[in-house]
Amino acid sequence: MSTPPQSRPSPYRWPIRILALVILLLAVRFLMPGRVSPASELRRINIVPPFSLTERSGKTITNHDLVGKIWVADFIFTTCPGPCPLITASMVRLQEAVAHDPHVQLVTFTVDPQDDTPPILAAYADKFGADPNRWWFLTGAEKPLYDLIQNGFYQAVQDNRGQPPEEGQFIVTHSTKMVLVDAGGTVRGFYDGSGAEGRTELLKSIQILEKEEKQ
Repeated sequence: MSTPPQSRPSPYRWPIRILALVILLLAVRFLMPGRVSPASELRRINIVPPFSLTERSGKTITNHDLVGKIWVADFIFTTCPGPCPLITASMVRLQEAVAHDPHVQLVTFTVDPQDDTPPILAAYADKFGADPNRWWFLTGAEKPLYDLIQNGFYQAVQDNRGQPPEEGQFIVTHSTKMVLVDAGGTVRGFYDGSGAEGRTELLKSIQILEKEEKQ
C-alpha cells in the first residue's frame, strides 16, 4: 500500500506569520491608551483653531501669543470637588520641571466661565503659586470656549446646570487630560493629568518636540 504524498509547506508560511505578528504589535502599540510614540513619531493630531480669551490678569490672549512656544493645556474649574486640584497640582510640578525652559508655556482653560471670572482665577492661581508669565489661566464666553475645547483639543466638556441631577455629578463634566501643543499650534498628544505617570510621559514628549524643532 503506497503512502499518500505529503503536501510540502508553503515557502511563504513564515514570512506571512512574521508580517501578521508585526501588524498585531503595531496595532496594540497604537491603540494602548496613554501610550506615547517614540521620538519623531509624535502624531500631528489637529491644528488648534484661532481663539481670543481673557487671562486672569485681564489681558486678552490669542493663539498668536503662543506661536513659537511648546505649550500644555489643561481644563479645570476652581470650585471642582473632584479631580481638578490633582490636575492643577500636576501642573505645579510641571511648572517646576520646565522652570528653566522659557520655550514652554502652561495654559489652563476654565470649564466654568460663568463663575470663574479673572479675579477668581487669579486667586486660584496664586493659591497654587502659578507664575503669571509662564502659566496662564483663561476664561471667556461659554460657547466659543466649549467649541475650542471640544473641536480644537478634542476633549469632552458639558455644563450640567439645568439637567436632571445625578448622584456624584458636578456642575461641569470635563476631561482630565493634559494636551501637548507644538510651536506651530498643532496638537501632538494627550496625557493623564492627574498622576505622575502621565506627567513623566508628557515631559518626555516635550523633549522630543524640542529636538524636533532644532532639526
